[in-house]
Order: sequence, then C-alpha cells, then structure tokens
Amino acid sequence: MNDESYQADNPPSIIIFVPVMKDDSSEARNNAPYAISSGRPILFKRASLPKIEIINLHSEVLEKESWIANKTINKVNEYLDKGDQVLFFLNRRGYSPFVICKKCGYKFQCSNCSVNLNYHKNLNKLLCHYCGYKSSLFRLCKDSNKCDLLFCGPGVERIFIELKKIYPNKKIEIFSSDTLKKNKSVNMLLKKVEKKKIDILVGTQLLSKGFHFPKLNCIVVVDSDFSSHGYDLRSAEKNVQLYHQLSGRAGREGNISTIFFQTYTPDDEVLLNISKNDPHTFLQKELLLRKEKKLPPFYRLISIIISGKNELLIMKFATDIKSKLPKINKVNILGPVLAPIIKLKKKFRCRIL
Repeated sequence: MNDESYQADNPPSIIIFVPVMKDDSSEARNNAPYAISSGRPILFKRASLPKIEIINLHSEVLEKESWIANKTINKVNEYLDKGDQVLFFLNRRGYSPFVICKKCGYKFQCSNCSVNLNYHKNLNKLLCHYCGYKSSLFRLCKDSNKCDLLFCGPGVERIFIELKKIYPNKKIEIFSSDTLKKNKSVNMLLKKVEKKKIDILVGTQLLSKGFHFPKLNCIVVVDSDFSSHGYDLRSAEKNVQLYHQLSGRAGREGNISTIFFQTYTPDDEVLLNISKNDPHTFLQKELLLRKEKKLPPFYRLISIIISGKNELLIMKFATDIKSKLPKINKVNILGPVLAPIIKLKKKFRCRIL
C-alpha cells in the first residue's frame, strides 16, 4: 500500500489493504506472501517512466516574487509549443504558508493550534489547515498603523498567479482540495483536461492519484527541498512514493516526457534517490539505516499520546502513566515529551514512546 488516503489520521486507526493479483486463482491467493500493485495500469504498459532533470536554483536568478526559474520556463515552452499539457506540482494549498509583519515581526498563528496560519488569497482569509480556524489579515502594528505584511513562500494560488503573468494566453487551472469541493467540479475539470481545453495545471498531491491525462508530458516540481524532513521516520519513504506516483501522470500514451525538479539542494539524498528511479537501491539504504537506528521494521515503536486543555496536567498525567508501565527486558520507554505539534484543536499534546 503506497497511499495514506486509506489510513485514518485519528484513533481508532484504520488501514485498508486492497490486494491486486495477476493470478486470481484460489491457490495463488492462498500461497502468495504479498501482492504487488502499480499506479501505472497494464493498459499503458508501453509507456515508460519520464526522464528526470534537476534544475539547480543556485545557478538561476529568480526575479522578486518569482518562484519559477527562466530555465524551467524555457523547458516548459518546448512542450507547450508541441501542444502538450504541463503540470506545475506544489504540495501546498493556498497562497502562502505563513505571514509575518515586517515592522514588528508578528507571525500569524492559529489560536487553537500551535501552527502558522496559511493565507488563501481566493478567500482573502488566513486559514488553519488542522482545525479550520479562519482569521482576517487586519492587525494594528506597534505604531498603531496596519502591519506591513510579508507573505512567506508560495502555495498553489501564488504559482497560478505567476503563471498567468508568464502565459497570459494559456488556459490555466488549479487542481486542489480547495478548488474542487464537489464531485461535479472534479468531473468537469477532468473532462476539460482530457479534451485539451486546459494547457497548464497547478496541483497538489491530489493530482498524483491515478488520473489519466493523455497529453500531459511535462511536470515541474516547483519546490523540491527535502532538507527539512520533519519528525516522521518515514518521510524519505513517503517522498519517494509520492514522486514515483506523480511520475506516473506523465507520458502515459508513450510520448517522451520529463519531470523537472527545481531545488536549492541538488545533492539531497532523497532527491537523488527519486531522480534515479531506482526504488530498490533506496530500499536497501533505508533498511540499513533503520536497522542501525533500531527503527521499524526491525524494532517496534508504540506511541502513547496524551492530550488535554492544561499543559502541566497532561505532562503530570503522562509521567504517572510512565511510572506505572511494567519494566520489560529490552524495552526502552522514552518521554514524556511535548508532541511535535504541541497544541491541536485547543488541546495540548505530549507523548510517551
């Protein structure tokens, strides 16, 4: 299984496995140790994976408020001139992932969660992607005037605006959960893509999910910086899976296709693993690392998350739980410590591992 769409985020945890087998006989089903499935169905077996090219942004001069390199634009033009469709991929909803004031340094954060608010230009609102909290941009600064706002980083809305300036005569659409709230709008957009009524798509992870776009032969990954892998031990694995899935969107009719990765970290190991299209090498290295660090699948981890409205009380409660856990040989108990996202939906969180 390579898609977290079939996993529940909150307890009780639910994981759905859908096995796919070439030999569907009862004997094969009973004797198979595992099943292998592919994001590129047999119908398109003559199609090969796209070529991969890394664009080093250190070698490019980006204009102010620009996120797309001139080299990228030149490469994209080659495909557009042939009548091909192009996808600009950025797994970041909205216009900007966070907003700060240039005068006082105030950072707009969610009042319910310990996360930054994302600015959505289409709504003209700041939005929390965890609890749905909304806020306006208006705020008085320390000099009693309005804050001088700095929008940090791009989301798909910002890339869409930049592309409209670069390609004013091209038909461009955003494909994300914000713009596709209903099945009807999804179906309408898919039909427009299939009928070549859209030249450029700007999309999030939603677009990596098994869609068939016959004329899509060029994909640009706008931000391929994997240096901040976060606190998830599976982050490298997830990135390899995501971009392998994404590569299956291009060249599905057997045409020459390319994925361009824009990055400031061209030597990043995760990016290099993706660019080699060799998941077996990545798997071998990842297994050796996990064995050395005593991580799954060689060791089991159990995370106990305690949440509540009072930070001191949950830490005290977690400490009491730890003291009552049985001492088992070769079992280490770590924590309690505050969770990576300390506050979520008005509740503080800590964990024991």
